[in-house]
Amino acid sequence: MSALAVVTLAAGCAQAAAEAVPPAVPPVERPAPGPLWAYLDQVDARLATQVNEDRTRACVADAGFMYWPDDPNHELTQDTLPFARAWGYGGLSISTASTAELNAAFVRTLSEADRERYDTALDACATAEVEEPAESWRDDPDFADLYAELDSWVLATVGDPRVHVADAAWSACMGDAGYDVGSPDEAEEQAAAATRGGTLTTDEVQQAEIALAVADLTCRASTGYQDTTRTAWHAVQQEFVEGHRDQLEALVAQHGL
Repeated sequence: MSALAVVTLAAGCAQAAAEAVPPAVPPVERPAPGPLWAYLDQVDARLATQVNEDRTRACVADAGFMYWPDDPNHELTQDTLPFARAWGYGGLSISTASTAELNAAFVRTLSEADRERYDTALDACATAEVEEPAESWRDDPDFADLYAELDSWVLATVGDPRVHVADAAWSACMGDAGYDVGSPDEAEEQAAAATRGGTLTTDEVQQAEIALAVADLTCRASTGYQDTTRTAWHAVQQEFVEGHRDQLEALVAQHGL
């Protein structure tokens, strides 16, 4: 199946699934988690389903088809312009089609022969599920010191100027668009305050959130915000990894999914 055919099918199935879904962009790979979270994601019980779904998405894609992984919080689409144009930051009332509905709509676009190939691929891709561990590593006394140090490190790095290196360029871009805001976090906080946590959803408020979110995402793209911030954040993570590598490796060996 050609890339053009896949994109065409994606557009068709998104329309068939529901008119009001958050933009049904083709299922995408999650961003690389960074050197520290490359360890922590392997022991997070909450990520067992995500790991299974992401592996299925990648496996089905290798077979030439599309598969929407379960994404109840819209994590894979929320920081995209298509999402922002329709739903702002996601605090507005969102009528969604489930990923099951999106996948079913995609299957309906396939020929009988391709549907058989899809079913075969999906069966093969779903045979080795990751099981959720019975106990969280955070409750393991052997890793109590690591957990305490990690907790302190996270609090300290929230204000690390290196992870905010891209805020100034982004803020200047937002100023040109008519917004006085210092960071994407502040923009989202403003939107949440305006909607009272999503409970105030007049048309005027909704349009204001959408306009702010679109300006935000546009400025992130034009200033290279995501790449710059990710590079800085990964460098900060690497420092923690270098100081705790043996503990992190032992953690994955004992509690890895």
